[in-house]
Amino acid sequence: MNLERLPTSSDTKVKGLIYGNPGVGKTMFCAVAPKPIIANCEGGLLCLDKISAYHDDLDLLKVDIHTIKDLQELYNYLSKEEHDRETVVIDSLAEVMRIGMDEIISSPNRDARYGDAPTLQDYGLNTNRMRKIVRLFRDLPMHVFFTCHASDQKDEQSGRIMTKPSLTPRISEEVMGYVDLVGYLFVADVEGNKTERRLLTQPKGKFEAKDRSGKLGVGMTNPMAYDVIGAITGCKIPEYVKNIKELVTK
Repeated sequence: MNLERLPTSSDTKVKGLIYGNPGVGKTMFCAVAPKPIIANCEGGLLCLDKISAYHDDLDLLKVDIHTIKDLQELYNYLSKEEHDRETVVIDSLAEVMRIGMDEIISSPNRDARYGDAPTLQDYGLNTNRMRKIVRLFRDLPMHVFFTCHASDQKDEQSGRIMTKPSLTPRISEEVMGYVDLVGYLFVADVEGNKTERRLLTQPKGKFEAKDRSGKLGVGMTNPMAYDVIGAITGCKIPEYVKNIKELVTK
């Protein structure tokens, strides 16, 4: 039996899932974090060119992910703790799920009679793989953020239409249970024909969200991952984060 003292707030590592519609700024949100490394599964980092002047301040690294093996190699690298990274971003879980399913379907050991149509067994294999991947990265001793698109899904128990991460129902529910923060990122209209980005951190209406820390209220306006980490752990937020936020919200 291993007994461990609970970490203080300053030692806490934030584990979060940020989901929302395409183009709302999920990648940008997650990239503005302490010494991030981005697992680029979608090839969609062009949005970060807008803050290229601050890439050195962020000490931003990325690794392109094309296979599940690539993701495993990233995990092996980070788990050895022989690096200076403080945050890892998996962008995005939906793409990881697709890569995993493509590899299962194209496996030479799979029954060729099924062709390209996924079977229940294929979905089961992919669910187990996704479960393992999310747990492995979540348990790293660093801040961990997963991104995902949003989709409307019918809740099997209540029958209500709910907005959730765009994953299979089982994976979606399990991933939301694995992390401490589930944030729904969206763009809201405000006065003067302007918009602002908002992060919902408590469930509201049809939107799924949660914050186990209890320090984020119902949500945040124009947030970055650094803001969330600062609110939960008490860490000091660098001045360049404010400059990035002003640039992004113009």
